[in-house]
Amino acid sequence: MILYCDGASRGNPGPSSIGYVLQEDDGKVVHSEGRVLHPGTNNQAEYQALLAGLLAARERGVRNLMVRADSELMIRQMTGRYKVRNPGLIVFYEQAQKLAREFDSIRFEHVPREKNVHADRLANEALDRSGKSA
Repeated sequence: MILYCDGASRGNPGPSSIGYVLQEDDGKVVHSEGRVLHPGTNNQAEYQALLAGLLAARERGVRNLMVRADSELMIRQMTGRYKVRNPGLIVFYEQAQKLAREFDSIRFEHVPREKNVHADRLANEALDRSGKSA
């Protein structure tokens, strides 16, 4: 199973949202969601998108997961290449690490934004529907 996730923040910090898509290897979408969050930073939104997607995967009994996101910072932190120094991210990082350990196997891959368009669109559409902008 593949999880594409993305967070958005207009104003950084400002109104923010998430989008994620859970799909099978053949591209069939199993579940997707876009929703508005409390105001925050883009990096906080990225982590919240990851958390929501991990929870959705777990609820559907997924045991092996590939996570793809265009947030290089989040992916490198989740793989241990970067340390989490921002106090506003630590709680999200710790929650994500705890959830990640519940899968039999999980991999994290940074992808360019153009490979993450569905999750990006869901996050931005959620903000557009809410009427929240910078």
